[in-house]
Amino acid sequence: MPKSKETDGGLDDVRQSLVEKLNEVDEELEPYKELVEKQERLASALAALDGGKSIKKRVKWEQVAEYVDEHPGSKPAEIAAALEVPTTNVQSHLLRNEGPVFKRVGDRWETIDGWEAHRRDRKDR
Repeated sequence: MPKSKETDGGLDDVRQSLVEKLNEVDEELEPYKELVEKQERLASALAALDGGKSIKKRVKWEQVAEYVDEHPGSKPAEIAAALEVPTTNVQSHLLRNEGPVFKRVGDRWETIDGWEAHRRDRKDR
C-alpha cells in the first residue's frame, strides 16, 4: 500500500525534529570534547601500564608529528599513551626525525616549523 502524503510529511517532520535536537546536543557537548579526549588518553595510558591489550603496535612518524604539533612539549610516554602505541615506537620516530621534523626541549618534544614538507603523503608532490 503506498504511503499517503500525510504519513510522509509526518515522518519528515519527526526526522527534522530529531536532527535539530541532535545538533543542539552536539553544541552543548562542544566544551567537553577536550575533556573527553583527555579522559581517553589517560585511560589508554592506564591500560598500557596495566598490560592492556588495546595497544596498537604500528604508528607512522606523521601521526606522531601531528600529535606533537597539537601538543607541543609532550613527553614520549604521553605521546605513546595518546596514540595507543608502545613508547619505544614513538621514541624511534622522534630520534629518527630529530632535526628536520622534531626538536628536543629537555625531555619534551616539539615540531619544527615547516615539518609538513617532509611528509611522505604530501599532495603537492
